[in-house]
Amino acid sequence: MSLASLAEHVAEILDVGPGTRVFEVDCGRGDFLLPLHQNGYIVGGIDDDPDAIKDAIAAMPDGVFQTGSATALDPAVPWHVVVCRSFTGAPDLDYMRGLLARMFAKATHAIALLNVPDQRRQWMLHALAEIGANAIQIEDATYDQNAGADTFNVFARV
Repeated sequence: MSLASLAEHVAEILDVGPGTRVFEVDCGRGDFLLPLHQNGYIVGGIDDDPDAIKDAIAAMPDGVFQTGSATALDPAVPWHVVVCRSFTGAPDLDYMRGLLARMFAKATHAIALLNVPDQRRQWMLHALAEIGANAIQIEDATYDQNAGADTFNVFARV
């Protein structure tokens, strides 16, 4: 599945459309956000690679992008949807728990966690319950050959 198809899938699952504010954690160059931007979504993201952020700004000059680590995610600035595709590389459970809590605090509609390692499935359900997420939907992420077959996606309403 292409990133454009994945972005469309996320929008469909979360029942959002043009005008929705979508923020991505560890957004890189904004490749996931670009198709949303092209379809009228308001996009933004954070990444610790300044060159990647420059590329995202060049591709989407009206987007809201910042250089910084995922741990610098500011929940005081709300967005409708907050997405993270980098849970596969999360260093440990404390990091994941903190990031999940900040994403949930930042989102006003829903969060999407993509390509989460399968061995974290039970932990993720417990962590989402702890922060008060509801309408949780989990699906296998078999579409991403790079992530492998042992990942899943989580969508949760705030």
